[in-house]
Amino acid sequence: MNIIENLEKKFIVEKEHSAKNVGSGDLDVLSTPMLVAYIEETCKDIINMSLNNDELGSVGSKIELDHLAPSKIKNEILIKAKVKEIIKEKIIIFDIIAIDNTTNKKIGIASHTRVIINNKKFLEKLGN
Repeated sequence: MNIIENLEKKFIVEKEHSAKNVGSGDLDVLSTPMLVAYIEETCKDIINMSLNNDELGSVGSKIELDHLAPSKIKNEILIKAKVKEIIKEKIIIFDIIAIDNTTNKKIGIASHTRVIINNKKFLEKLGN
């Protein structure tokens, strides 16, 4: 597998992404669960762009996140993900920085691990 080294992806904070809406807090600011989702999507996209087999995909297995600052609804968030390490060609560890482009503030730093899987075999393990 020839994996790309990094990817930047932008997201707009929508009302449904707020801590108040997802239940993780009481305010209309970017929720930590949605910041995690932005990070996972960006890292998943790096892997998907690198796979040459439609049967393969990836799942998140670990994330460590410091959510450093709040972001308002409608602000633009930039996720910068970089491959830190590849283990046995199937475990990929990423370093991530999250920036609020609207305020030009770093709002998060994270480490995220994803595992490459065979989608069909993974789902078969769940049974009916």
